[in-house]
Amino acid sequence: MSDDLYDLYGLAASLQAALDEELAAGGATGVAAPAVELSLPARPEHGDVTTNAAMVTAKRAGRVPRELAEAVGARWMTGPGAGVCDRYEVAGPGFLNLFLGDTWYRGALARLLADGADYGRGALPEALRQKMNLEFVSVNPTGPLHVGHARYASYGDALCRILAFVGHDVTREFYVNDYGTQMTRFGQSLAARYGQRMGLDTPVPEEGYQGEYVLDLADTLITEAGDRFRAALEAVAPDVTALPAGVVDEIKVWGRDAILAQFEVTLERLRVPFDVWTPESTLYAGEGEHRGFGGEVGKSLADLDGEGLLYDEEGACWLTTTRYGDDKDRVLIRQTGDPTYFLSDIAYHRDKMDRGFEHMIDIWGADHHGYVPRMKAAFTALPPHDPDKLELIIGQLVNLLESGEARRMSKRRGDIVTIDDLVDAIGVDAARFLLVGRSQDTTLDLDIDLAVQQNTTNPVYYVQYAHARICSILRNLPDGGERPAGAALPAVDVTQHERALLRALARFPDVLLSAADQRAPHRVHGYLGELAAEFHVFYKHCRVLSDDADVTAFRAGLCAAVRTTLAAGLGLLGVSAPESM
Repeated sequence: MSDDLYDLYGLAASLQAALDEELAAGGATGVAAPAVELSLPARPEHGDVTTNAAMVTAKRAGRVPRELAEAVGARWMTGPGAGVCDRYEVAGPGFLNLFLGDTWYRGALARLLADGADYGRGALPEALRQKMNLEFVSVNPTGPLHVGHARYASYGDALCRILAFVGHDVTREFYVNDYGTQMTRFGQSLAARYGQRMGLDTPVPEEGYQGEYVLDLADTLITEAGDRFRAALEAVAPDVTALPAGVVDEIKVWGRDAILAQFEVTLERLRVPFDVWTPESTLYAGEGEHRGFGGEVGKSLADLDGEGLLYDEEGACWLTTTRYGDDKDRVLIRQTGDPTYFLSDIAYHRDKMDRGFEHMIDIWGADHHGYVPRMKAAFTALPPHDPDKLELIIGQLVNLLESGEARRMSKRRGDIVTIDDLVDAIGVDAARFLLVGRSQDTTLDLDIDLAVQQNTTNPVYYVQYAHARICSILRNLPDGGERPAGAALPAVDVTQHERALLRALARFPDVLLSAADQRAPHRVHGYLGELAAEFHVFYKHCRVLSDDADVTAFRAGLCAAVRTTLAAGLGLLGVSAPESM
């Protein structure tokens, strides 16, 4: 019997096959049956697992729901269900309830122990796997990363881990917005602070960056460059906006590199790695000049011109995004000849297509919501005109609560709670776990007082404690609870609480696939809390070190499977699994 049957995803697939066979046998060959979904009944008299597949398929197949459920159940029981299911029943308007036997539960545990840390890995069918690019965080390199960025970083990294685990080929990318007005203002702000440290009257421009961190950067710049820029500042003081462009560019690039170095250290501390860092400025470099621009920017303009989508009006160059659903056309090149951010973004996505990615996911902040239609329109305008290749996810804000009150932040004013501040306060594990505790499209309140609690009211502590408790249990068993290599599980009767825990474990591959498909790491977060709770119930009612050696061996194996699954799930969220607490 296939090991694939010993988790809920495999059970659902086998029922799907039985349903498809029954529809074909009944002459409904053209009917596309919805995917079979299994759920765990709240009451044991309704079976171990149940599905409404017959109810959602019957009408389109011209069948009576209860009759179809009965036929699928009978077909399944004589096929893959034979030997693993004690019985089935049809309930209500057409629910198919399965009562799994001890054989299935023992097989599920054997599968879990055999797979170990790879349980659920590669669960996605090969035909559905893609070469994917995820771009997230992508903050302007003008100041420290704050707690809002921590949410996008934690979410993006967890999503990358989950997508890769189920089978996708994932590249993590940070897009460095180092081109344009904001970077110029940053360069001028750093020049002003540098001048102040030199004793000059050089106030930060009104629209510049006022934060204390700019003073720290200025001190480092003086250490490295000495008085290199003093004369240029003296010549224009107090107006640093009058500095020659070359001077501002040199200071800006230095500041950019210094900030990016800080980003890398901070993100590494948060356990968020990136495979690629792509500066916006590089998109303008290289061959392919068109309309005065080279590199990917020039190539994009040539592509769009070739499609007849560019036109000139009032001295500017426009893209006809209305042809692809936008509410108005958009400027790509201003009257001044300067490119817009939109043009850079188009070129950036063209570059990712050139690199061979089959699917691209961008994770943007809440303030980018209005930018979605124009970006989708522009992406669709680019050859090969495939809007499905680009997926745009809008994350929502995070509110940092201390003593019940929210902290407000502004990078430009310098009123910032940085990621490093957050990690110093609550630790990496609490930060990573709590930041993915809710769907990315809802606002998240991060309660500092809760995050530092060392008790089960703290969600991350609750899950980690379950892992640590299992480690302690197994350490105190003969031979550490380890089974001899190749030893078969004893054929014990499986009790109610063991069954409940094994059903929870059997959900893991399905949870991972759902989290990957829905781009929802919070599903793994919720699952881990449920698994930990189910383990604590099991531990309360089932003594692991039993008078019966076979029962002890079975329960030790069950504990080991829970320990491994908790560790795997925590790892997918970037959280550690301590062996003692």
